[in-house]
Amino acid sequence: MKRILLFLVAAVLSSTAVMAQELDTLTAVTLPALTPEQIVDTMPTAAMEEVPYYMQKRHSLQFSAGYVSAFYIGKLAVGFLWVATVAQHGTNWHFFGNYGLQYYCQMNRWCRIGAKANWELDGYVVNSSSKADAVRIGYTTNNAVSLVFSTQFTYLNREKVQLYSGADVGAGMHIMHTRYDDKSKAPQDNMAALFAFNITPLGVAFGSWPVYGYVETNFGYDALVKAGLGVHF
Repeated sequence: MKRILLFLVAAVLSSTAVMAQELDTLTAVTLPALTPEQIVDTMPTAAMEEVPYYMQKRHSLQFSAGYVSAFYIGKLAVGFLWVATVAQHGTNWHFFGNYGLQYYCQMNRWCRIGAKANWELDGYVVNSSSKADAVRIGYTTNNAVSLVFSTQFTYLNREKVQLYSGADVGAGMHIMHTRYDDKSKAPQDNMAALFAFNITPLGVAFGSWPVYGYVETNFGYDALVKAGLGVHF
């Protein structure tokens, strides 16, 4: 019995010594130093891909101002010209501007979608007649408002300059308000709902992110030529 116990103790001590020797050998082994290039090679591909600048801040908000729209020119040339010159003997036309607020979301490198709200205001003097001795009897203001869905396509996309075109479609309303100098006479209001559309043949955005400027040419409810400021967020 004693011999068996002594044999077991000797076996345990021998195994412990061997394990300690192997541990010392492993501890002494040093891993080879990796170069920066080797470290990069071991990184996952997704971690190496930089997020494009135009996707870092996908959303943008813009404010614009411009001068006359194709819609404004059209209403002067067609129906509203008759109202002003015949029914109300209108003279002294005034244009007060075309203003817009736009939101866009960048979908990919070449496309962004959003919505545009637009407001255009003009007016003219209402006269008692079309004769030379006519006197002013009131003033008419015309408000044209629209809300459209907008899509823009970018065909030159650089960090500080982009060239794009676009198309918009939605609904609009024309509101004509006439107030008379004679306060005893009630004001007159006329409203008409209209189909709103716009085409942007060419737009140029420029500047450093996140704030940028832009200039556009348009045909439709938006100003023929307009400029504005935008911010990415």
